[in-house]
Amino acid sequence: MSFAALALALLPRSADAPVVVSRSLPPSFEDRLIYYQSFDSPDGAPEVNLTGSVPNPLEPSPAGLRGRCALGDQDTGVHLTSEAFSPHRPLTLSLWWALQEDAKIDGIFDMFSLNGRGFISHFSRGRGEWCALQRPVGVVQVHGIPGIANVNGIYEGDLLGKLDLRAGVWHHSALVVRGASLVEVYTDGVKVFESRNNGRNFTPEDQLHDLRLGSYWGARTYLDEVIVLQRALSADEIAEYVHMIRQMAAVGYPP
Repeated sequence: MSFAALALALLPRSADAPVVVSRSLPPSFEDRLIYYQSFDSPDGAPEVNLTGSVPNPLEPSPAGLRGRCALGDQDTGVHLTSEAFSPHRPLTLSLWWALQEDAKIDGIFDMFSLNGRGFISHFSRGRGEWCALQRPVGVVQVHGIPGIANVNGIYEGDLLGKLDLRAGVWHHSALVVRGASLVEVYTDGVKVFESRNNGRNFTPEDQLHDLRLGSYWGARTYLDEVIVLQRALSADEIAEYVHMIRQMAAVGYPP
């Protein structure tokens, strides 16, 4: 049995052995936590990694949401690969991001993508030939997965008018997969998109194991507080978490 498989097999039984990782994590997250990276450790390594994946080196920065963060590599962002990310089981992906430069009217930047036989992705595309766009929009795609109808969800027609996309302004994104079929995306604690698979559920054979966070196609992004759970957080849990982190950042806690 591989390390990742062994860790995942043991994880549900680990509730009696507390994983007190950070005051930035609600205690309710910890029993199904498989990855956590705050970028605050001296080498930027993840505080929790039960996935068997080795994260790629990133450029550290002091300009984090609360302390240090990382500037995503322009070719890959944060790149992780593990069977643990497969959305055939409950999954929540959570991250904070900020643009390195002010968003442009014709700009492109990514929040995340989960890739294998097809992909689930969340990104912004600006004015250009793609979909004849005139302004930056928010997009969620479930695409190229055999047996599942493609989804090309443009959920916000004027992202510049909706979000403060100046350099260094922090936002939160979350992907939640429920019942191996329902895909939800949240921005700053609010659900902005959902779709249910048309055709079939996600399965292990989809090999959606390749996770990329931050922008690797367009404008570079700072990343902070990356969390992956093998649990589908509720809308209330996500909203409460985002509110908590913003309050902590506002008062500089913890120091």
